Amino acid sequence: MKILILSTKIPWPARDGGAIATLNMALGLARKNCQVTLLTMNTGKHYFPETQLPANLRDQISIRSVNVDTKIRPVRLLLNFLFSSYPYNAQRFISKPFKTALENCLAEHDFDIVQLEGPYLLYYIPSIKGKAKIALRAHNLEHCIWKRLAERESNPLRRFYLKKLARRIRELEIKILSEIDLLVPISDADSMGFDQLGHALPVMVIPTGKDITNYPVNENEGRILLFFIGALDWGPNQEGLDWFFREIWPEIRYRWPGLALHLAGRNPAYYFNGRNLPDNVRLEGEVEDAIEFFHHHTVMIVPLLTGSGIRIKILEAMAMGKTVISTTIGAGGLGAMHGEHLFLADTPAEYIRILENLQTRKDPIQKTGMKARQFVKENFDILVLSEKLISFYKEQLV
Repeated sequence: MKILILSTKIPWPARDGGAIATLNMALGLARKNCQVTLLTMNTGKHYFPETQLPANLRDQISIRSVNVDTKIRPVRLLLNFLFSSYPYNAQRFISKPFKTALENCLAEHDFDIVQLEGPYLLYYIPSIKGKAKIALRAHNLEHCIWKRLAERESNPLRRFYLKKLARRIRELEIKILSEIDLLVPISDADSMGFDQLGHALPVMVIPTGKDITNYPVNENEGRILLFFIGALDWGPNQEGLDWFFREIWPEIRYRWPGLALHLAGRNPAYYFNGRNLPDNVRLEGEVEDAIEFFHHHTVMIVPLLTGSGIRIKILEAMAMGKTVISTTIGAGGLGAMHGEHLFLADTPAEYIRILENLQTRKDPIQKTGMKARQFVKENFDILVLSEKLISFYKEQLV
C-alpha cells in the first residue's frame, strides 16, 4: 500500500506530541511494509534542515519538506478577523509552494491513501480529489480546545476573539468532514465529538502508538521527584501551569518545603517572559533527550484544563513506569484507570491528597508505575495499531 502523509510541521526531532504522533505512525506503517511518503511543511517555529534528517529515518520513509512561513503577523490576523470567515490558524498554512510540491508528488506516484495530519490542511484537498482516498488523522478536536480557552479567558477582548476563532474552526472541521473519505481520530471521545458535528464517514479510532522497547524502566525507591514536560509555547500548557502555580504549588511548598518541580519544554521564554520562577521550580528548558529527563524523575504532573486527543507525554511517562498525576481532561482518551494506572486530580485538594498518600507510602509510586507500563504495552503498541489502520484502509479501498 502506498500512503502519502501531509503534515504542517516536520516531525523531527520528535519532541512534542504532534511530531511524535505523526512520526511514530509513519514509521509503524513503513515497518508493516507500506510505502510511506511524508510531505511536510518546514516552518520557522519547528525548522529542521531536511539534509540533516537521520539516515535510518530516510531509509524507512521518503521525506520531502517545503519551507513555509507561518509566523503570526498582526496585520494579517486583523484583516482575517475583519474580512474572512476562514480561521487564521488555517490561513497561516496556505502555501502555493507546498501546493505545487503536493501536486508534483501526486503526479509522480499513484497513492492509495493521502493521510492529512490535522484539519488545517483543508485547503489542499481539491488537489488530491480523484487521485487517492483522503483520510483525516485528527490529533484533537480543535474547536473544543479553543472554545475552552475562550471560556477561561478573563480579558473581554481576547475572550471575544477566541470565541469567534473557535466557531470558525468548528465550521472548518464540519467542512473537512464533508470533503474527506475516511476519519481516523485518536480517541473515542474525539470520535464522539466528530459524530456530533455530523458525518457519515467510515471511522477507525487509532491512538498514538509507542514502541515500548524504546522506553527503559529504572527502579526507584519511591521518592517523589516532581516533573512537568510539555511545550511552553502551547496555550493549554500555559493555562494549566498558571492554575497549578496559583492554586496548588503554594500549598505544596507549605507542606513539603523541600519538594522541587523540574520543568522542561520548548520555548520557555513564551511562558516566563517577564515572570519570576516560583520558589523551588527548576527550569530545564527544552531537553535534548526526553527519555533521559524522565529517567531522573518519578512523578509527572499534567495540570491541563483544556485539550482533546491523547497526551503523548503521559504515554511516554507511563511506558517508563512513572507515576502520573493528571487532570481528567489531561488524561482524556487514554482509558487509564484512576488509582490503577495513574492518579486523577481536578482540584487543589485532590492534588494534595494524592501527594500526601505518595509521601507516606512509597508503594503506590512503584505499583502504579509498573501497571502503567503494562497498560501502554497492551493498548498502545505502534505495530499493532499500524496493522489495524492498514486493515481499515484496505477495507475502504475494495
